[in-house]
Amino acid sequence: MKIQEVIDTAFAMPLTSPSYPRPPYRFTNREFFIITYRTDPDALRAVVPEPLEIDEPLVKYEFIRMPDSTG
Repeated sequence: MKIQEVIDTAFAMPLTSPSYPRPPYRFTNREFFIITYRTDPDALRAVVPEPLEIDEPLVKYEFIRMPDSTG
């Protein structure tokens, strides 16, 4: 597969067998509950794999209810 093929066709992973269809997507009746909190920087570094780096010691967790969606 050439780079241009990836650029032209990629929309999901894995490239050759995506787990959802191509856009457009429609989402209705969504509900979000998002929790963001500051944590101990050393504790966060212990679980974040290299080569990722931590800018701020913030953890974000989302609960999403999407009863009616495509994609």
